[in-house]
Amino acid sequence: MLERSVDLEIEKAYSKLRTILLERGCRIVSEEPPKQVSIEHGSLRGVSPRSAKKVVSFHNSPHESGTRIASTSSVSSDWANLTLWGNIIAGIVAMIFWWIAADIAALVVDGKSGYWTWLAGAFGYPDVPYTFFMINLTKVLSIFLVAVILLEILDVFIVYRGIDTFAAETLEELMQK
Repeated sequence: MLERSVDLEIEKAYSKLRTILLERGCRIVSEEPPKQVSIEHGSLRGVSPRSAKKVVSFHNSPHESGTRIASTSSVSSDWANLTLWGNIIAGIVAMIFWWIAADIAALVVDGKSGYWTWLAGAFGYPDVPYTFFMINLTKVLSIFLVAVILLEILDVFIVYRGIDTFAAETLEELMQK
């Protein structure tokens, strides 16, 4: 939670804050002038704390001769769900690719026919170069997906740690005006 104080009366502070938010392309979710405004900002494709889709609430209260503004930020549920389910699906696909590679490798090593060994054939006959190509390709695809999942997990930690970045920038801009 971030807190800032501005030397403006609450109505004027609210008006300027609302203007800044609209200029930044925010969508107002709820408001209770001049006490509170909640916005959505960012995109489902966002991968940084500033660009990830989030919900930010600003709460205004009179404080001495000005206004105290407190903000809370959280990742939007659809961004979190998309990230979670995307990683789960990528993990399942990575396991299937690894299974395909292991199944075809078993054909080469032991001569055992498995569920995916039909991929080792070319025109209905076993083709050794094509078989090794399929083994290597499916392993590479599996490893690539695991690397993407690890990078996405790192991105989630970065986004959650810096989720207040947008609110901090907005409040700093309000204090300068």
